[in-house]
Amino acid sequence: MPGPVPQSWPDLIGTELNAAVQIIAQERPDVRIVRVLPPGEAPSPPPTDQVRVVLYNDVGPVPDTWMVVAPAPYIG
Repeated sequence: MPGPVPQSWPDLIGTELNAAVQIIAQERPDVRIVRVLPPGEAPSPPPTDQVRVVLYNDVGPVPDTWMVVAPAPYIG
């Protein structure tokens, strides 16, 4: 990949979950797993043979929407 390879996405906090997943997939096509968690939940150990992004989400302001919340999505 040309240019710097993102390791985290702080600018995606507050973004609708599906839109955030699409942005990460465009910026990091090597990512194979996106682990979506509710606020405060600890992720399971990362797989050894795949690149994974951890995203935290919560209910959005519009019914049936989910938004990315802090901490920022990260590789891990």
